[in-house]
Amino acid sequence: MDKTRRQVMKNFVSAALLGLTGPNLYGRSLPVELQDSPINIILPKDYTPPSDSTINGYSFKLTRATLDFLADNFSRNRLPFWKTTFAKVDFEKRISNIVHWIQLAVAENRKIYPVDPAWILAQIMHESYFHEFCVSKSLAVGICQFIQPTAREYNIMCAGDLPEHASNLYKKSQYITKLDIYYELRREKRKLVRKNKALEKIRLQEVMRDLELQKPGLRESAKAWNAYLMKKQDYDERIRRARDQYREFVMANIEGRDIFKQSDLKFLQGFDERVTYKKPIFAMVKMLTKSLRVRNGNIIAAAAGYNAGLSTTIANGLYKPFGKIPSFDETVTYISRVLINHYEISRRIFS
Repeated sequence: MDKTRRQVMKNFVSAALLGLTGPNLYGRSLPVELQDSPINIILPKDYTPPSDSTINGYSFKLTRATLDFLADNFSRNRLPFWKTTFAKVDFEKRISNIVHWIQLAVAENRKIYPVDPAWILAQIMHESYFHEFCVSKSLAVGICQFIQPTAREYNIMCAGDLPEHASNLYKKSQYITKLDIYYELRREKRKLVRKNKALEKIRLQEVMRDLELQKPGLRESAKAWNAYLMKKQDYDERIRRARDQYREFVMANIEGRDIFKQSDLKFLQGFDERVTYKKPIFAMVKMLTKSLRVRNGNIIAAAAGYNAGLSTTIANGLYKPFGKIPSFDETVTYISRVLINHYEISRRIFS
């Protein structure tokens, strides 16, 4: 490891440790060599988020840093979700607009808890790579990837929420009810699993072993296990079908449109606000600031809560005030990538 990389790692670890031990972060009373370190895990209540009023040209620098990070990594490789390369997407227009709304949202929600705009941008990057028409397998939509229940909490309209969405004015409107069916089937499947905890724990290897041992009552237990697996499989197929049909409804009405074109934007605002910028960004920032307040500024736990639900980040004893990262593979990967996105964006701002 060369001297520069050793210094970067030293600053990273030192800043993280300082973040866990005191309120003086982000350049306040820090040693000179740490003042530009972008990684801080615990944000204090008196933290001042960087903005154009505190750092000259900050919005431009944040936009440019993100563009450089994307260009460095995707000038030849295909971007996630976009299925194309960096040069074929107008990211400057997108990211500069997103940064604008992030700055406003951070300022509006500062009284709840201050948050770093670069972290918000890093998290949006992992959620969608700034693809406004991104629709996930879990039916999360837009740059901030809101599912319908969460979107509704923040007064964000989703496809299918209005009666007129079922009319012939919208493509594939016959699938408008599929989202409700999707959620209902998932609830029914969870009930099935909870009622059959013993059968859920059985694995094929155990069944094969019992067959070899010719255990008594095996025929009856094997029949019950097989019937349970068939029911689960049936639910999985019906859930998949409902999910895919609702996704087809959404995509049929948003694909090919341009949120920077006024007529398309007006249509999308009346169809699914998750594909726009202002409302989702304001909702995302508010969610994170509320989580930061509950988790005493632990940005890692707050981001994990955004991904997996705040209740999954509850810790006990000494660590209860700050929360934890839940032991879900998806969430651990999520936090790891957001952390690196934040580091790579932040170091380019101040380089």
